[in-house]
Amino acid sequence: MIKAQMLLPLAASLWLAGCAVPSPDSRALALEHASLPDGWRAAAAAGRFDADMLGFPIDARLRGLIAEAVRHNADLRMAAARMEQAQAALKAAGGAMLPSVAIGGQAGNSSLPTSSMSTSGTALIAAWEVDLWGRLAAEKDAAHARLQASELDLAYARQSIAAGVVRGWIAVAESTQQLAIAQRMLSLSQRQLALIEQARKVGRDTELDVDLHRANAEAQRQQLLASQQAQEQARRALELLLGRYPAAELSAAGALPAVSDTLPAGIPSELLSRRPDLLASRQRFEAAFYGVEAAKRARLPSLKLSGGVAYIADSAVLLKSGIDNPVWAATGQMLAPIFTGGQLQAQVEAQNARQREAVAGYNRAALNALAEVENGLAGERLLGQRERALQAQTSALAKAVAHAGQQRRVGKISQYQLLQQELSLDAAEAGRLRLQSQRLDNRIALHLALGGRFPI
Repeated sequence: MIKAQMLLPLAASLWLAGCAVPSPDSRALALEHASLPDGWRAAAAAGRFDADMLGFPIDARLRGLIAEAVRHNADLRMAAARMEQAQAALKAAGGAMLPSVAIGGQAGNSSLPTSSMSTSGTALIAAWEVDLWGRLAAEKDAAHARLQASELDLAYARQSIAAGVVRGWIAVAESTQQLAIAQRMLSLSQRQLALIEQARKVGRDTELDVDLHRANAEAQRQQLLASQQAQEQARRALELLLGRYPAAELSAAGALPAVSDTLPAGIPSELLSRRPDLLASRQRFEAAFYGVEAAKRARLPSLKLSGGVAYIADSAVLLKSGIDNPVWAATGQMLAPIFTGGQLQAQVEAQNARQREAVAGYNRAALNALAEVENGLAGERLLGQRERALQAQTSALAKAVAHAGQQRRVGKISQYQLLQQELSLDAAEAGRLRLQSQRLDNRIALHLALGGRFPI
């Protein structure tokens, strides 16, 4: 038996020397076969990114819907539960580095030829595995990295859900306006059909003209039904994000907000340290690194200390043994694995494979994030150009309708021709509305891709 006075100083010095585990290089191989440019290739202009500047206002009702989604969305509750699991795992890993203490009791009688006395008493027992080589520290560091990853995953999930609510709100608003345009275009087509039917009765138009305009009216009816379906689908999608029953009852504001023309995006290197999902991927790489370290150290000898204090209830046992209450003992045990059938080495190899997977996952996440930003910036530029061109077309058609109205009042053109001009204007307006919605959707996605924040 090793004296406790000798073991404890030795254990303390070994623990202090062994608990330090080298941290992985903070400059992870995010871009193993690529290099980060100094600026975004698709950016129209440089500028510092403002994580709180979305580029269009979010009103009080929309803020309320975002808060509702954060409270009730099932995906967020799942992410929060995963974070709680990681918190418990870290607590367990930290507890493994501390001594364990237990209390127990025993009562019984023995009728063996060598003993016919009772053996009853209570004992307080303590045990501690000395972390000689830092295995337990590495396991704790891995658990801590996994906890940080889960916290960052939850943070990004909250921002993603908030972005989804804003996008859903925009989709509902657009579908509502598209439905109004479709109703108006159906009414115009039906009025044109009525004019053609009257003209056929007096011989100015043929049955062919009637059939063609009836087909046009039915096409507008089909578009109206498609717009109704799109509106219901947009409402249900938003209701699902909010955790509500998908009843297609939610309504949105009528007008789409105006979006700013510019969005300073910063520089690519800042993205790796700003986006929560990339930081989470980095933490998973760190956890895998510490997993490898722990597996390697599991092949080394282990030292376990134990001690206890007992109180024996039967005085006859004390008298026969020549001892007095309380009874104490302290032991030290060192074990070195010799043969495990390749199990320990296989665990190291498995952890190495997990580390390679984590590196590849980090690399993929970084490249995907960079691509999202580049695509979003390109979309900003091209959608803006298209919207300006379509706005010019819509303005020209609006002037044409106004002139056609004046000409109709003085009899220069027919009612049919005026209706045709109004149909052209409505068709252009529907296209402009679709493009405006696409640009807003692209801005939301780009803001999220850049690591921007939404009001939560």
